[in-house]
Amino acid sequence: MKSSFIRILTIVILFNINFYAQVLEIKPVQKHSGSFAIIVDNLTYDKCKSAIHDYKNAIENDGLSTFILVDNWQTPDIVKKEIERLYKENSGFEGVVFIGDIPIPMVIQAQHMTSAYKLAEDRYPLTRTGVPSDRFYDDFDLKFNFIQRDTVNTLQYYYSLDENSPQRIEREIYSARIIPQVKGDSNYELINKFLAKVVAEKKKSSPINNMFVFTGHGYYSNSLAGWADERLSIREQFPQLYHAGNRVKHYNHAMGYNMKEVILRELQKKDLDVALFHAHGAVDMQLLNQYPRGENPQSKIDEVKLYLRSKIRSAKESKKNIDEAKEYFQKWLDVPDSWFDGAFVDSVIAADSLLNYGLDIYSQDIAAISPQAKFVMFDQCFNGSFHKEDYVAGAYIFGNGNVIVAEGNSVNSLQDKWANEYLGMLNFGVRVGERHRLVNMLESHLFGDPTFRFVSFSQKELELFFRNANTKNNDYWMKLLKDKSATIREMAVRILYEKLGKSFDKELVNIYKNDESINVRLHALKFLAQSGGNEFHETLKLSIKDSYEMIRKYTSIWMGEVGKEEYLPYLVEVSITDESPRVPFNAKSAMSFISSEKSIELTEKYFEKMPDFKSKESNKNIMLNSFKRNIEWVDNEIMSNIKSDTLKIRNKLQEIKTFRNYKFHKVVPWLIEIAKDRTQDEKIVVQIIETLGWFNLSFRKNLIIDFCNEVIADANSQSSIKSEALRTKNRLTTGLNNLMIP
Repeated sequence: MKSSFIRILTIVILFNINFYAQVLEIKPVQKHSGSFAIIVDNLTYDKCKSAIHDYKNAIENDGLSTFILVDNWQTPDIVKKEIERLYKENSGFEGVVFIGDIPIPMVIQAQHMTSAYKLAEDRYPLTRTGVPSDRFYDDFDLKFNFIQRDTVNTLQYYYSLDENSPQRIEREIYSARIIPQVKGDSNYELINKFLAKVVAEKKKSSPINNMFVFTGHGYYSNSLAGWADERLSIREQFPQLYHAGNRVKHYNHAMGYNMKEVILRELQKKDLDVALFHAHGAVDMQLLNQYPRGENPQSKIDEVKLYLRSKIRSAKESKKNIDEAKEYFQKWLDVPDSWFDGAFVDSVIAADSLLNYGLDIYSQDIAAISPQAKFVMFDQCFNGSFHKEDYVAGAYIFGNGNVIVAEGNSVNSLQDKWANEYLGMLNFGVRVGERHRLVNMLESHLFGDPTFRFVSFSQKELELFFRNANTKNNDYWMKLLKDKSATIREMAVRILYEKLGKSFDKELVNIYKNDESINVRLHALKFLAQSGGNEFHETLKLSIKDSYEMIRKYTSIWMGEVGKEEYLPYLVEVSITDESPRVPFNAKSAMSFISSEKSIELTEKYFEKMPDFKSKESNKNIMLNSFKRNIEWVDNEIMSNIKSDTLKIRNKLQEIKTFRNYKFHKVVPWLIEIAKDRTQDEKIVVQIIETLGWFNLSFRKNLIIDFCNEVIADANSQSSIKSEALRTKNRLTTGLNNLMIP
């Protein structure tokens, strides 16, 4: 009896300790108009207490009242609750940094908020489909449903985005992670060392004087026109870099096969302030170069042999039949058996490995050098996978050198996006976190100190520009539309659109037509696309011929997303005459989405009027055959398979998902008709409704919304179908998460 009483008493005491445990809150010492919070776990705080307080003091000396919150942080919801409390209690609360073992939300059913991550959530486990995302913490309006905690990686918690949630990211605050890329007690040494580096850097003050931009193979779809135009964009954002004594270097992978050596050398230059990487990537790799291209017959043969050896090794690793793989490549490329020699010879494998190693940057390469850039952008896949060991961004932050803050992606990321958007804000004393707050992607994160800022290169500081956004009247912002700085005009465009909405559309058209800045014009188009009205639809007919390649690229995409047949004459012209390969590529895709049948007719007419040239007939036939194949593909393959009585449900679902990326507008009424069939499998209907949510700019959008309303109002609709209809309706009515990623 006595032991039972003690056992019960012990349980009650333990319950009360856990339930009533208070988060340790260390309040600011200095009072400023803006505030910030450091959120840290108990053990990290004990191991790094002195360094964390020094960091807190350094932030306060830089103008932000700073809280420290310490706890064992059992769930992400507890963390979020504390952040929201600070936000409500403190006017001007602008951001947080997570130090150490802070729970990692892994988000599903929100792939429309990523730039490229489209892994099938019905086929793969949560460990594969969950996107590590701190949007859980820094966008207070998003609603999530808890699923489970990872039983192996216990810091990870899985959530789904609720169908009643806003379906786009609009963050209230910014956030960053200080989480080492290695496990064990050395974590705390790395954190202490990094925070000491930040404190020392905050005592200095320097503007952005030197930068390099690297473009890897495959980026900009290897368009030299796109790569060249980035120089114009950077010049508008950082004009001082083109003054005597300063420098910006633009590197392209095609400049040589020793780019790894060049970049590692450039990273260590003492005067480097910013490094921008546009390339492919992996968790522990920055993929810079492709295989060397042969310049004479023998070197071209060697290039093919290298390719074949890699393919045969891949076949073996995948446990495929090596002889069958070899036979396939022999028939396809008409090559002799001897060209596969050495694929499994140790010395050849070693030589090939050394060649591969010399093409790319690995995390261990960073550990051996001292990168000097204070801010590094990894516009690359997986370099910001902070839930995994040895991630690239962590190697830069916690390695030797002076990197204070980095931007990277926790999963794969779209190539050719507008990665440099709002980057010019860093030139005006804006904190890196404040700029990143405007980047609306689920996977994009900051690592290091988000409060870091460069000294403004002019007398104006956009820090105050942000703080006073809602206190100034519209006339104030309208005057700033005439400011000599393109960056300030960009921000005025954004704030006025946020204040005025669609009533600002006519002025946006005027800005697009008259502003000399390519960045301002692209912002005007972006917000016109957000409105999605007639002004946007008409302006596309003008912007398809813009001097800025990126504007033409986005215009060709948006024309296809809208789907109006009146765009076809414009698209057929640029698909033949534009000098950038990615504009014709997107234009031809857009023509198919609008109408392959009409595109065939207009293409034939256009070529008839063209003067004769050597490749005229072959070019025409390539285009016509492409449209014909799309008709066959959509009508007789995909739609036929979806309607089939014999095809497996799993295969049908994959066919339906095709229209997430290939938005053929004619399939919208077809899909709705299938979804209305009461005999259809529930999974089919749910997938159709989810897929229709990707037609955000389509001229058929209202048709989809009306259908969703019917489903929602139908008392007989199954709960899963009704839930997906609500999610799709919310996606279509609130607009795309990021207009630059249709």
